[in-house]
Amino acid sequence: MVNRTGLLATFTSGVLFGTSVPIIKLGLSLTPPFLFAALRFLLASILVLVILRRSGWVKMDLLRSRPMWTIGILNTAGYILQFEGQVYATASDAALIIGSAGLLIPIIARLRATEKLAWKTSLGVLSGFVGAWLAVTRGEARNLGQAEVVGDLLILGTAVTIALIFVFSKDLVDRHDYSAVIGGRVLTTSVLLLPFTPLDLRTSPSLSSNAWLYILFLALFSPVESYYFFAKGLKPFLRQSPRSYSQ
Repeated sequence: MVNRTGLLATFTSGVLFGTSVPIIKLGLSLTPPFLFAALRFLLASILVLVILRRSGWVKMDLLRSRPMWTIGILNTAGYILQFEGQVYATASDAALIIGSAGLLIPIIARLRATEKLAWKTSLGVLSGFVGAWLAVTRGEARNLGQAEVVGDLLILGTAVTIALIFVFSKDLVDRHDYSAVIGGRVLTTSVLLLPFTPLDLRTSPSLSSNAWLYILFLALFSPVESYYFFAKGLKPFLRQSPRSYSQ
């Protein structure tokens, strides 16, 4: 029987993730990418530390672990690539490419677990990539030097980091509650993004009220809530062995 709670949580996460992509595009027209990402995670970290700490979102032993910081590094790299890429890519293309992370997960899990993918899974992954490529390129050849193509490639890097995080988070989720892993992911990313902000401060950016509205929206509803509902919806899957990726 399908778990209705899991489906609802996954659907809610999809809505939050989906709205974040166009909001990021709007915010990038007002705020430099590094500063935008750093402020978003700084506010999200305050939410985790002040409000969610007592609910188990902060575990010091987890924050001191190397795997947690490895995930934080991957997450930081993913957001840098996404925010830089969305400067050039359209919001619709960005959403489609980021969605391809789901197609990369079984491939990465197979490589990590050294197991074969079932032929149906392989065919589904291949079909998914072909469909995403056709949707993004509209079936037309593109010059790799075009700014939009560069943006698409950067966001493809984001999809890779999302898939890596999903697979590598499994061991942490097995030992800790998923909310603690999400909290650690937000906190480590916040710290790791800060060194990049001086790259955007050379021009003394002035943040408008609309810019702060976009930053606040993303801090409140993504990554905290979207990550939470995503992990909640996929909790049973995350706790399975890597073998389940190839079934």
